[in-house]
Amino acid sequence: MRLTKIAEIPSFVEISESARKKVAQVMELSGLSNTVLLSGRKSYELAGKKIREKIRGSVLDVFFVETASMEEVRKLEFSMAYSDIDSVMGIGGGKVLDVGKVLASELNVPFISIPTVASHDGVASPVASFKEKNRPASLSVNPPAIILADLTILRKSPVRYLRAGFGDLISNITAVRDWELSRDKTGEAYSEVAASMAVMPANLMIKSASLDIQNLKTLEMLVRGLVLSGVSISIAGSSRPASGAEHKFSHALDYLGYGQGLHGEQVGIGAIIMEYLHQKYYGTGDWEAVKDALESVQAPTTAREIGVTKEQVVEALLFARQIRKKRYTILEDINAGRDELELAVEKTGVA
Repeated sequence: MRLTKIAEIPSFVEISESARKKVAQVMELSGLSNTVLLSGRKSYELAGKKIREKIRGSVLDVFFVETASMEEVRKLEFSMAYSDIDSVMGIGGGKVLDVGKVLASELNVPFISIPTVASHDGVASPVASFKEKNRPASLSVNPPAIILADLTILRKSPVRYLRAGFGDLISNITAVRDWELSRDKTGEAYSEVAASMAVMPANLMIKSASLDIQNLKTLEMLVRGLVLSGVSISIAGSSRPASGAEHKFSHALDYLGYGQGLHGEQVGIGAIIMEYLHQKYYGTGDWEAVKDALESVQAPTTAREIGVTKEQVVEALLFARQIRKKRYTILEDINAGRDELELAVEKTGVA
């Protein structure tokens, strides 16, 4: 059994209505004075421009991220060659933060994460998600050193992204079930601390799911849960506490080019199906509670809502076993055929 490695986790996290105002103070306390600011064009207008004004003397340059890819990282590295950089700051959504994490890791400097949407746990995780040749790819990176999650900014983001963040967070429930299953069936190393950190806020969100996810109290709970989820990955040394069969399903949809769902929407639907399978085969879980929670925040619970047919859902479930074959999940354990998977999709009302 492999022991959990010493984890690198954020040194400073602030989740509040005024987190953006702490940028200069936190940089000074961290001894950072030469940062490169990455942002999206909309995010820059929404928040980046004002934040830059607060730390104008410490910003060497501003770059707008166009795509989440290694090509984009290399282009940025070339643009800032020989600059005396001591940090990278990302102000934006997943694309900006993922490129920022990779760039900071390559330059071996701290990354400052300032999310403008809360659509997944990438705000804090040591993982970057890229698409290379239209195929999804996950890269291991250093986690953010500083996270400033400003609820005033996040509250203004499109509500669809907040609902996707809710889906990503509660999918930790089935991810941890799969991790426990692998521990029991294959002897895989397991961290109770990481598992609890991932699943406790997910269960809390299910019990207190609100129709108004933009309510500050609910939003704060969601963001705190996503941050804890990201940190749990650092503690575990892998994405295990936050990625199981429901993520394989989502990756399969991306790989096959099915639908137009956001990552959090896809894993939320995947979590309904996987919770049903865990409940059916092992008597653990409550798939209806997962579905009800998603419905309560008006997140997608059916294939049609993300532009996917029943046949495509089943194809993705079958194909999911070809993704990350070493990651043992409920899909590998029951080795269900097409008929069984079609039944699961029908029983849960996904399609």
